[in-house]
Amino acid sequence: MGQKIPPYVLRLGINNYWRSRWIFRKFFPLILEADYLIRKIINENFPKAGITNIIIERKSLDHCKITIYSARPGILVGKEGQFLKNLIKKIEKKVNSLFKKQNLIPPQIDIDVIETKKPLLSAAYLAELAANEIEKGIPTRRVLKKIADKARQQKEILGFKAIAKGRVDGATIKRKEQISWGRMPLSKFIADIDYAQRPVLTKYGIVGLKIWLYKGDKEKVDLDNVTA
Repeated sequence: MGQKIPPYVLRLGINNYWRSRWIFRKFFPLILEADYLIRKIINENFPKAGITNIIIERKSLDHCKITIYSARPGILVGKEGQFLKNLIKKIEKKVNSLFKKQNLIPPQIDIDVIETKKPLLSAAYLAELAANEIEKGIPTRRVLKKIADKARQQKEILGFKAIAKGRVDGATIKRKEQISWGRMPLSKFIADIDYAQRPVLTKYGIVGLKIWLYKGDKEKVDLDNVTA
């Protein structure tokens, strides 16, 4: 069976909530592309800021609120908020051109940065830690074991799985490294499963990294918890 849908997408409306929050049927392609560019710009400019989630809210076409959850908010904000101001300028430069092509007024961009209190409970943060180690040339299996041990120390995490595929450690033929422990009920809809994927740029090529975390069962959407 193909597993092409991220676990959090499969559970939207059950125990997870949308990361882009808006409804504009007429301008759906435009807003979708804008959201994609916003996430891409943030992740490319701050690859080591420990970003665990990005929430984009739009109550009208002329306003866009972006909430970034980060384990290292200081890297995002910078001295006197300079990095954040530069980020807003970069986003406006890309997004404004899309709106002007449709003869629409470009939206006002507001960004809030919130510190993630327990980053080790986030698959995105663990994927970032693993990617940084692999990029330094540390053997992939050793890195995955280290990340698995970090996850095991968190009592909230009941299951862990990590897969790295590609030219792992410079192999001439594509191969896979995998580490897992505990339970991972991917077909159980009320299971609270966090998921992250990240391309790792090594001197041999791109290695695909995926991490799953199982944090027990959750039957309802908890709006205070889905963003952390």
